[in-house]
Formats: sequence, structure tokens, C-alpha cells
Amino acid sequence: MRAKVAVVLSVAALVAGCSNDVVGRPSPSAGGTDSPSPAGESSDVPKVAHPIDTSRYEREPCSALSADQLSQLGIKTEPKSDLAAKGGPGCEWNAYDDIGWTVGARLLTAGSSLANLYEQHAQGAWPFFEPVPDVSGYPGVLLESVETRPKSVCGMSVALRDDMIYSVQIRIDPQKEEANDPCPVVRKIAEMAVSTMKAGA
Repeated sequence: MRAKVAVVLSVAALVAGCSNDVVGRPSPSAGGTDSPSPAGESSDVPKVAHPIDTSRYEREPCSALSADQLSQLGIKTEPKSDLAAKGGPGCEWNAYDDIGWTVGARLLTAGSSLANLYEQHAQGAWPFFEPVPDVSGYPGVLLESVETRPKSVCGMSVALRDDMIYSVQIRIDPQKEEANDPCPVVRKIAEMAVSTMKAGA
């Protein structure tokens, strides 16, 4: 089970700006402050109309998914929070042995932005990059460093503010039907979490 968890954590690290990639390729910083977006490209990036106060979820990242939402997803395992990661506080729901899913999410507090992701994509960093204009009212992107639509693993980054990204990743057992197209599953989870944070529940 440790190996399955490690794969999902490596995807979280990828979006947070580390260099470990789930498919073994060098990865860029996805949201750091070392590569600011050029002013000329800023108009192409969706803006956040109603920024979310994430202070509670920075202290309690696992509370972004309520007990009712986890029940809807079929996740019964206890979450594991991580408050010390360099990229920002995160949570993991390891339900791989129960339903074949492992979900990891992180508030990227270290200067993350949707603008940086768009810039990196323009430079060829994200071969799979699919903008999603409305994730419970917030702009986001589905992305992976693979050439075609991901299998088994997919990540989504949602802009809660112009300088704050919420990153969600899922790994699905390849034998599960959802593994053929995991991105709708990760989008559903992201929508739930954003709705919770938006409501402050």
C-alpha cells in the first residue's frame, strides 16, 4: 500500500513545485514565485472574482471534504493531514484498499498562481492541459505531464484566489472502470472541496 500512496504524493509534489514526476520525467515548478507570468499573457488567464479565505483550511486541510461528501464518494478511511510540506498544507485520503482510489489535495500557499501554470503550459511543460472555467464558480485546469489524456492518475488545480491554488490528485486502481478516464472523478472531488471552502463549512 505504501507504493500506491507514494505515487499520489509524488503527483502532489509535482504540482507544488518539486521535481519528482509520476511518469518519471523532469517536472517544472508549478506555482512558485521564481517564474512570474509575463504581463502580456495575464489577460489570457481567468481571474478569480470572489477570493476565498482559506485560513481555516490551511490549519485543517482535511476539513475541505465534509463527512457527507466523503460518504458520497465512498471514502471511509481516516484522512492524513500534512501541515509541514514546503508547498503548503495538504491532506491524503487513502481508500485504495477499499474502493481503489487514493486522493491527495494541497493548498499551494508558496506563491502559487494559475498564471504560472498557463505560462508553463505555453513553454511545453504540461502536454495535457485542459482549462475548466467553472469549478464550483472558480477557474481551474486539468493537467498532467503526459502526451494524451491521463490513465489511472489525474490532477486538477483550481484558483481560489489569483495567488492561491488548490491542487487535487487522484490515483485509481487500473482495474477499475474509472481508471480509463480519472479526470471527471478528480473534478468532482475538487468541486466538492471548493464548495466546502467557499461556504466556510
